[in-house]
Amino acid sequence: MSRSATLAALTAASLATTTLAAPSAFAEAPILESGNATWNIKGSFLNYIQKPFAAATITTSEGAEKVLSENKLTDFALPVNAQESKLTATGEGVIDLDGTIRIEAHHGAMDIQLSDFKVIIEGAKGFLQADYVRKGAMPGAEATTLTGDDKRIVEFDVKQPLKADKDNKFAASFTPSKLTEDGSAIFDKQYKAGESLADSKVSLALKFKDASTQPEGSSLGTGAIVGIVLAAIATLGGLAFAASQPGLQAMLGKLF
Repeated sequence: MSRSATLAALTAASLATTTLAAPSAFAEAPILESGNATWNIKGSFLNYIQKPFAAATITTSEGAEKVLSENKLTDFALPVNAQESKLTATGEGVIDLDGTIRIEAHHGAMDIQLSDFKVIIEGAKGFLQADYVRKGAMPGAEATTLTGDDKRIVEFDVKQPLKADKDNKFAASFTPSKLTEDGSAIFDKQYKAGESLADSKVSLALKFKDASTQPEGSSLGTGAIVGIVLAAIATLGGLAFAASQPGLQAMLGKLF
C-alpha cells in the first residue's frame, strides 16, 4: 500500500476517534416549548389610565391577558409563540409573542393599539418590538394618526444569558427599561426616549424542551464510527495491522 493511502486511512480513523471522544465545539441551541412575557408599560401610566377621569377602555385579545392585583391592572401578559421563536446557544435571538393590546381613553383623544410583539435579545441588550397604531391628540391640537411596523419600542439591559436551568426553565425581570424614539412617540412623547423608567419592566418566564438524548460530544452515532474504523482497518490490510497501531487499539477499546 502507498504511503498516501495509509495516511488517508489513518486520518479517517483519527477523525472518528476525535468525534467520539472530544466534546462538541458547538453547543445545541435551546428550543422553546412555552412561556410568556409580561410588560407593564410604566407603573404610573397604568395607574393614571385607570383613574375615573381618563374614562379608559383597556382591551386584550389574540392571547394577550390583563394581570390584576387587588382588582387593578398591573401588567399585560403575552404568550410565547414557540414555533416562531428562535434562540442561539448563547441565548440570543427572537422570542415571538401573541396578543394585541388596545387602550382607548379621554373620549377618543387617546387610542393606542399594539400587536405583533417580539422580544429580541442581542448580547447584553434586549428590546420589545411591536406594530402600533396611535390615534388622538392633546387638548387643543389636531388629531393625528401614527403607525409603525416591527418597531423596537422598549430597550432594556440583559444581565444574564437566556439559558435553561436544571428544570429547563428561565425566568427574569428586566428593569428599569427605556422607551425608544418609536416608543416615546406612541405615548405622545410624554416620556423621553432613552430615559430610564424606574417603574417599568419587561419580564420573561420560559420553558424549554428537554435537551437531546444524543451524547453531547458526538455528532456521529457509534455505528457510523465503527463503520469508519472497520473501513480503515480493511484498507490497511486487516486486524493484524490494527494490532500494531496504538491509536487504533485505544479507539477500539472505547467502542467494543
